[in-house]
Amino acid sequence: MNKSKLTLFFILFFLHSICINIIHPVTTDYVGSLNLPVYYFGFFFSLMSLGQVIGAFLFGFLSDKIGRKWLIVLGIIGYGLAQLGFGFINTYPLLILFFRVIAGIFVSAPNTLFISMCLDNSNKDVKVKMLSILSFCSILGASLGYKIGGSLYDDLHFSFGDIFISQFSLCIITSLILAIFMKDIVRTKAKEVTQKEANNQTNTFKINHSIVILLIGLLVLTIGQILISKYLDTYIIQIGNTASTLGDYVFITGIVGGISNLVIIPFIKKIKTKFYSYLLISFVLISSLLTFITFSSGENIMIFLYTTHMIYCVFKSIITPLEQNELSTYSNSNSNGKLMGIRQTLLSIGNVVGPLLGSLIYSEGNPLVFIISGFIIFLSFIIYLIYYLTKKRKVVQ
Repeated sequence: MNKSKLTLFFILFFLHSICINIIHPVTTDYVGSLNLPVYYFGFFFSLMSLGQVIGAFLFGFLSDKIGRKWLIVLGIIGYGLAQLGFGFINTYPLLILFFRVIAGIFVSAPNTLFISMCLDNSNKDVKVKMLSILSFCSILGASLGYKIGGSLYDDLHFSFGDIFISQFSLCIITSLILAIFMKDIVRTKAKEVTQKEANNQTNTFKINHSIVILLIGLLVLTIGQILISKYLDTYIIQIGNTASTLGDYVFITGIVGGISNLVIIPFIKKIKTKFYSYLLISFVLISSLLTFITFSSGENIMIFLYTTHMIYCVFKSIITPLEQNELSTYSNSNSNGKLMGIRQTLLSIGNVVGPLLGSLIYSEGNPLVFIISGFIIFLSFIIYLIYYLTKKRKVVQ
């Protein structure tokens, strides 16, 4: 992929990240308008994640066979249509549930395959840098999506329906640009696969304790992180802030996290790759400690959200490319889709379990759910530490 196509690739992922987050600042109010309890916010998010559990590995497997481009286009358009259903066909509860699951199935395609395409076009020397840029686009796009969604609702007084239509329009624009201007990587024919590549591809799905431990750590970390990211939205609104204020806050944290990602990753690249897993577990531990500090702050919560939680966002943004890079060491260009599909499936399971767990714990204006998330993130640190020690022992042997 040449420089101009690579730039377009990152721009498209940036637009996709805006698109899937533009509705989030108003979701709590939208669920309230349906005369449903606030905890349904987490329930609806879990259903979407359940759809991703179904779709992630399927799209990942198919993309290794037929290519990634058109599956991403299909996923973006399908997600946009499902969101329209969620926004407008809301009279019957079963249909609301149906559209949430369908949205999750389709969005798993771009969420999985953008990463796979990034790995397809990265060699060992630039892989962490490419994943870092992808993470930056994701964070900045998500933050801008929150900012836009909050401003459309509070400042421009868009209705819920108007925002859902805006989201669908951006889906169409993104998918059209991708379909017209992006080229797919040429899939390697079976007879052209070398024996070494074939062995590597087989090993990806062979029982491997290191991969299993790494994926379990990712699952637990995701549960802890999603408890914070999804219930913090509701918490900020319920302690007296507006959707616009929420959008501003998420935008600022995203800017800080995204830029820090671009600034810090070049320094990390100067470190030998064998130390990346050590950095990964260290950053997870720091994230846990920052969570405890932030949400034990009582009445000064907003001060800590703009300080210690900002630092948490910085480490979270760096953890993502490090984790993706660590997992990608077990795959090759002919199995990136499958392995990233497995990764997205584990992320989605975490995104199902997290909000469901939060719906049982969270009560209006109570930070207990965030304290528990700190313990869960600390548990993921223990699992990553076991992974590191297991990997180190294998190297010594």
